[in-house]
Amino acid sequence: MASSNDLAHWRGQIFSRLLQVVVVLGIVTAIPSALLAAREGIWAIVAIDIGSIAWIIVLWQRSNVRYRWRVSQFLGVTYIVGIGLLLKIGPVSQIYMMVIPVLAALLLGLQPALYMLALTTTSLFLLGLHPDISLQLAGVPASLLLRSLIVALNFLFIAAVLTLSTAFLLRHLEQSLNRLHASTLLLEREIAERKKSEQDIHQLAFYDVLTALPNRRLLMDRIGQLLAAAQREHTVSALMFIDLDHFKHINDARGHATGDALLRIAGERLAQLMRKADTVARIGGDEFVVLLAHLAPEMEAAAQAAGLVAEKIRAAIARDFDIDDHSYHCSASIGVTLLPKRGQQAHDLLREADIAMYRAKAEGRNGIAFFEVTMQAGVEHRLTIERALAHALDASELRMHVQPQLDRHGQVTGAEMLMRWPQADGSMIAPSLFIPIAEETGLIVKLGNWALRQACKAVVQLAQAGHHFALSVNVSPAQFRQPDFAARVRAALSESGAPAGALVLELTEGLLVDKRDAALARMRELAALGIRFSIDDFGTGYSSLAYLTSMPLYELKIDKSFIDATPHDASSTAIVQAILGMAGHLGLRVVAEGVETQQQADFLIDHDCDGLQGYLYARPMPMDDLLKWLAQRP
Repeated sequence: MASSNDLAHWRGQIFSRLLQVVVVLGIVTAIPSALLAAREGIWAIVAIDIGSIAWIIVLWQRSNVRYRWRVSQFLGVTYIVGIGLLLKIGPVSQIYMMVIPVLAALLLGLQPALYMLALTTTSLFLLGLHPDISLQLAGVPASLLLRSLIVALNFLFIAAVLTLSTAFLLRHLEQSLNRLHASTLLLEREIAERKKSEQDIHQLAFYDVLTALPNRRLLMDRIGQLLAAAQREHTVSALMFIDLDHFKHINDARGHATGDALLRIAGERLAQLMRKADTVARIGGDEFVVLLAHLAPEMEAAAQAAGLVAEKIRAAIARDFDIDDHSYHCSASIGVTLLPKRGQQAHDLLREADIAMYRAKAEGRNGIAFFEVTMQAGVEHRLTIERALAHALDASELRMHVQPQLDRHGQVTGAEMLMRWPQADGSMIAPSLFIPIAEETGLIVKLGNWALRQACKAVVQLAQAGHHFALSVNVSPAQFRQPDFAARVRAALSESGAPAGALVLELTEGLLVDKRDAALARMRELAALGIRFSIDDFGTGYSSLAYLTSMPLYELKIDKSFIDATPHDASSTAIVQAILGMAGHLGLRVVAEGVETQQQADFLIDHDCDGLQGYLYARPMPMDDLLKWLAQRP
């Protein structure tokens, strides 16, 4: 224990000082004693004095020798001196014998002291039996044994008192030191634990657990500090928002462990590119933020420097990630904004970089975009539409219009339900504007369920008016993948009383390619009810002949982009002909969207297209107007 080591250290110090004192006093006393003894011819005393002081000087100089050996030698010298003086001088020399166990207790401990006490007492008893040693005791018979025993017992008593007192004092001192040391260790442990707890709390509060990079809280603080410094130092800095493209695909396909490893490696790559003055933070998911401090005194130079760093970041992320003997590819979309800007705070700059990052994603990902004021206006407009759309749905302000589909003979064979958002001034917000926003925000599921119920009600309304043809309604991928989608379809049919055979659900190609087995199971479940399925915008996405034969499809809808160029453009015309021929062999109905000219219609009719839908025949209209339009037809 440390306290025992401390006591041993103190004993070593005491012994060292004791040797110094003995050497000095020995020289002062032993030399005169030897001279006097020599004058009287007592050569044994001369030898004892000179030999003992020389021996002690050697022990004093040999400080590198083991401690217990030096102490034993010192006690041995003292013992020999005591014996010699007893033999030559007499009982007065007993004091030398008494100091031996006391010094042993002081320098070595209790057990060696008891050995020395036994040795000195026994030696004194045996020497008392020697006839040349005079141990005269008044009132005691002239018996060597009796006198020797009395002297030895008295010596033992006094020497034991001194020896044990010294030993017990040192033992209690050692125990006190042990307790003090234990208390010190406990206090140090508590202090260390408190510091570690404080460090852990600080780490959790200001650093990301996965990557050990600064988190959002610390990032915002450093942006604030940089803004304050930039105003004084008149330097331009940059803030970058970095999002890993398609990270979710890797995370979902390979699991969170692989995703976490990729994020850690990405964080390390970013950190290696930065200077000490810069900050790399992870603010959640696969989103990182880089704060580049003091790039240049002017905006243009700072923008150029930020662009170079952004390109290095893009290239670093684009390198393959080697994880568990597999390589994964990832890219980064990077948004950049410069600071300081008048009146802007940290959250404003972070929002600007985020907006620029989304612009980089919209432009094809794996790119870099700098924030522009027009981006902010676009985001604010989008946010306004998002909030207004949610309100419009809750307030029943949305409407469903119907566009009829005609066959080659001009007979109505079906119709498509299309969502419309009328405004108070009579204008309309185009579906191409609000549908993508609804898809991004998740509102599309609520919109789709509403449209489904409206389609079922329209089927009943048409039947009551004597018109029996199918109505098509678009279903978004997010809506179709909801676990309760089939239940919602059954509920809408049940509530409205619409026959399932009168409802056609329009799906996109991407939905059927991604997670095809799950999609197939859900389609078959609904097809068992009588629901029919149509592939919307066929040919514009990833088309696979496999799903055309394996899924319960009813029709294909040729996208308007192909019809627009038919029959003038050879490529588009060839695609339309191929779709019509393939669908005919597979027994699938085909509807052409966006028919606007008679030339287009004639071409489609000549090639046996089943249904034509477009402005040439009718625009989308409210149900009441459709009923009037149908009533006016021959």
